[in-house]
Amino acid sequence: MKNDEVIIKVGLLFYISSIIGFIYEYLLNLVLNGRSVSHGILYGPWLPIYGTGSVLISFLEKYKSKSLKIFIISFLLTGTLELICGYILLNFLHKRLWDYTGWFLNINGFVCLLSATCFGIGGLLIIYLLLPFIKKIMDKVGKKHLKIFLGATTMLFIIDIICTIINQ
Repeated sequence: MKNDEVIIKVGLLFYISSIIGFIYEYLLNLVLNGRSVSHGILYGPWLPIYGTGSVLISFLEKYKSKSLKIFIISFLLTGTLELICGYILLNFLHKRLWDYTGWFLNINGFVCLLSATCFGIGGLLIIYLLLPFIKKIMDKVGKKHLKIFLGATTMLFIIDIICTIINQ
């Protein structure tokens, strides 16, 4: 795969996963709490922690024939990412965006067994469903159009970050 194809693949994966993460969190809160809650610190419909986790998980694609290995590494990788991000958000931005306090096998409320298990399953979905879907998109849509889309999306993402920082 050429460098520009890798950049397109990683960019699509990041933004698609960030938006799926936003929808997942929104629906999860609607079901569990009976109300819609927008998680995250950005204004747009994306949660970059999901995009970051998905990009990290994409490196496991070489283990496609070993689903248990993908699950275990995804479980550990995303659990660690959630723990680190939760710690940073709380200690540096003074925000707690999620709290698993009281949940089984939680670590300071930042991560728990259930969330890490869900993200382990998510790792399988990324490898077996999302990455092949992105490959189909890349095969059907020209690189030029995808670069324009990613450039525009990245500009919106940067504007969102700037607005978030200004309004802190």
